[in-house]
Amino acid sequence: MSLRRAGFSAPLALVVACSQNLAVPAQPQPAFAPALRVDSPPPPAQIEYLSSEPPSPGCRWLDGQWQWVSQHWDWRPGGWVPPPADCQYAPPNTTWVVSEGAGALYYRPGRWYSVSEPRLCPDPAPCPGAETRSRTEPVRPP
Repeated sequence: MSLRRAGFSAPLALVVACSQNLAVPAQPQPAFAPALRVDSPPPPAQIEYLSSEPPSPGCRWLDGQWQWVSQHWDWRPGGWVPPPADCQYAPPNTTWVVSEGAGALYYRPGRWYSVSEPRLCPDPAPCPGAETRSRTEPVRPP
């Protein structure tokens, strides 16, 4: 599990290291966060390339993530978003749980949660002027 976790975190570390103040601040998943039982851990994160500046003031970069959809992993690209007021972001995580001698893998998707009450916040719309999808290839200057 530790090797997969390292592969999953490396692209995030690259983005955060290069643009610490541009990334959405990450918080731990709250205790009430719903978890899904999954058959396998997610693949390593895809590398996403972004411009060095947000498209508008107040925008932050939200990393892409694998989501469990219809019994398989599906990539959701990252993007520039305005963090919702009174909400914080918890990145996705997977947890191996052993119960009565058997184990199961549980996944919590990355979500926005209220800081003042135990509830989900709606996903923010992309920032004005932002591309609708992140790039999977670097942008080369002309």
